[in-house]
Amino acid sequence: MKDTSKIRNGSLYFNKSRKRVEQVRSKLNDNSVLTSQKDGSASVARADELRRASKKEVEKYKNSYK
Repeated sequence: MKDTSKIRNGSLYFNKSRKRVEQVRSKLNDNSVLTSQKDGSASVARADELRRASKKEVEKYKNSYK
């Protein structure tokens, strides 16, 4: 994604640079968002590092930490 205009808070995205699924918490500016992992840790991600998580990736994320 080139900017945050199409990124939705609460949705799951795959971070290509970190190679993991993250949940978007809020938009910081036109180019970056605040994300979190299932363990609660937060980080900043650039919009161009994110893509929508696939169904398989979402299921794996949901089943982790059970």
